[in-house]
Amino acid sequence: MRHAKRAGSVIATGLALTLTLAACGGGNNNDDGAGGESSEQGAKGGIVTVYHASDFEHLDPARAFVTDTGMAGQLLYRTLTAFKWDGETKKVELVGDLADKWEKSPDFKTWTFTLKDGLKYEDGSPITTKDIKYNVERSFSADLSEGAPYGKNYLDCKGYAGPYTPAGNNGGKGCTAITVPDDKTIVFKLNQAVSEFDMTASMKIFAPVPQAKDTKTQYDNRVWSSGPYKIKTYTRNKTLVLERNTNWDQATDPIRTAMPDGFEFKFGDDEAIVDQRLIAGTGPDANAISFSGVQPQNLAKLTQANVKDRVVEGRDTCTRYIAFNQQKPLLKNQKLREALTYAFDKTAYMTARGGDKLNVPIDSIVPESLEGYRKNTAFEVPLTGDIEKAKAALAEAGYKGEKLQLGASDATDISIKAAEAAQAAWKKIGVNVDIKKIPGDNYYSTQQNDASATDLITAGWCYDWPSLSTIVPSVLGPDNSAPGKAAQNNYSRSPVGWDRMNEIPTIADQKEAATAWADVLDEAMKTFPLIPISADNNVYVFGGNITGATANSDVGGLPDLTKIALKKVG
Repeated sequence: MRHAKRAGSVIATGLALTLTLAACGGGNNNDDGAGGESSEQGAKGGIVTVYHASDFEHLDPARAFVTDTGMAGQLLYRTLTAFKWDGETKKVELVGDLADKWEKSPDFKTWTFTLKDGLKYEDGSPITTKDIKYNVERSFSADLSEGAPYGKNYLDCKGYAGPYTPAGNNGGKGCTAITVPDDKTIVFKLNQAVSEFDMTASMKIFAPVPQAKDTKTQYDNRVWSSGPYKIKTYTRNKTLVLERNTNWDQATDPIRTAMPDGFEFKFGDDEAIVDQRLIAGTGPDANAISFSGVQPQNLAKLTQANVKDRVVEGRDTCTRYIAFNQQKPLLKNQKLREALTYAFDKTAYMTARGGDKLNVPIDSIVPESLEGYRKNTAFEVPLTGDIEKAKAALAEAGYKGEKLQLGASDATDISIKAAEAAQAAWKKIGVNVDIKKIPGDNYYSTQQNDASATDLITAGWCYDWPSLSTIVPSVLGPDNSAPGKAAQNNYSRSPVGWDRMNEIPTIADQKEAATAWADVLDEAMKTFPLIPISADNNVYVFGGNITGATANSDVGGLPDLTKIALKKVG
């Protein structure tokens, strides 16, 4: 997610990913197995407990753009298309989720999707294309701006500001670039050629939201289900309980097996203690998993005979980095950004995050497995940094001891320890950095707000689909809704290469486009907007009654809830 796929408190990385595209329109072939590391399909029924370090920032599909919601959201709502993950082959396939088929115009500017028959919400009412149109329109609203930006970026709705404006959703017409000839057909008119728009349609903003159920910013608390589960109870920062949606039809869904009767998410438990419960794997925790990988202090326990068969390792394609917020006066100085980059100690940072068992150093925000990856040559620094080169750049910067502020999520102890490692590295060259701890369930909203963003921003990114088009413009590009405005996840606020980034989506040939994205990334990195640091190798342990366990690299490497099951029920 993404996302979101933005990197939340957990980003698992590394499973080799190969993209295979289904024939246009996907298909309705359902999985008949668990599709994970275990070959057992499991029993139908029971409740799976999911431990999570912090509550979801947003469940609203117009606002959901973080990996944890990317996974949990698959239980609650469906999108026009989706990526089907195979835990055995480690491949994803683009398939129709709500969409039965789709067509594109020769210039890639008009896309038409047709829904499957028999799709229903949790109350049995029909899912219509009007509801999908409405949710895409919601994503234009300033009050719901945290989600995927592709509606605003791609749809030919200049000046449109969403359905909540005083004009009453553009006089009742909404976004005129979206038309619904009937309840099963939706047509998107784009402002540019987008050869990957069928992949774009997998984003959560393309999930249906019935207007009658919309509660605006409060929709986070009670989304209306089009997926196999619906919300039973939700107490923010404590628990989210999902129960089966009896109006969901397995025959229409190629992604979800929905074996459990429900899920209970528990927020805020100490991760190391959760590890101990899951390593024991008995009693109530026999039916439990965690969205957090095993903490470093507990790794040695995973070799025990009664534990090792319940361990899943998952590396995916997310990357961690620290961005330099160039809206801040000090960080407009490139020489200071260079000094901070050269002084950075990746080894110490990764050690704080659990060492080389849980981390892999990177030199780019683009995963090495992705077409278009290039080794970063803008700056080459030893993993432990180059103090002399850093001091030389600092001298040129004219730095006079001013304090900088590094933002870090307080959702996990590890994120704070990693921030302290960065702080210590910069102290070696005489740069003063304070750490601001930001609540994990509000971290990205804080850093996206110009008024509250810190100087130095701990961040991460997971592509939305396997293409540089969902990395480079998201992390370093513009928000074309206003002149000079950075994209919501461009935490460096770097303006380099924006004109070219607006041109590349018109390139129909995907290999040519990948080369163009790589070129503009090279240009941007010469200005030192951020430090690529690491990718995670997450290690999960599951309760003893869990089967179908796999780490889904397409959704931040998190445990895949769509095919998980209990071995025994009752």
